[in-house]
Amino acid sequence: MNYTHFVSVAALVSNDEGDVLLIKSPLRGWEYPGGMVEPGETFQDALLREVKEETGVTVEITGFIGICKNVEKDIVNIDFSCRYIDGELKVSDESLEVCWVKKEAALEMITYPLTRKRMENMLSGNEKVNCFSFRKEPFEVLAEESFCVGKLL
Repeated sequence: MNYTHFVSVAALVSNDEGDVLLIKSPLRGWEYPGGMVEPGETFQDALLREVKEETGVTVEITGFIGICKNVEKDIVNIDFSCRYIDGELKVSDESLEVCWVKKEAALEMITYPLTRKRMENMLSGNEKVNCFSFRKEPFEVLAEESFCVGKLL
């Protein structure tokens, strides 16, 4: 059996004022920065690269939020929390607009169902790791759980 999975990473980037960074994608509307992990690249390097490419800013990874899988296309999405370090906001081919928004406004701006679900997980403030599987068209969560960070007994 051949196994082929694709992996993407995404960032919930916060600044010192508690605002979050959003981009306006030409495909999905407002969302968080992120993208595909390239062959030979670590999750962390991919995340830092994607944020810089799409927004112009440098961030520091501060935590792991969750993971989800598209069961139809075998795409695994990994979500991290990040802290803004420096840089000026700029647009790219993947971001028509880039802006800081209040956390409360972020969900109102996001309309794409999967992006909205992931952002809800990102903003939950839950100290557990969120994990869900979904079907994309039409969007449907197939299984969902939150897990404590594992510790050896």
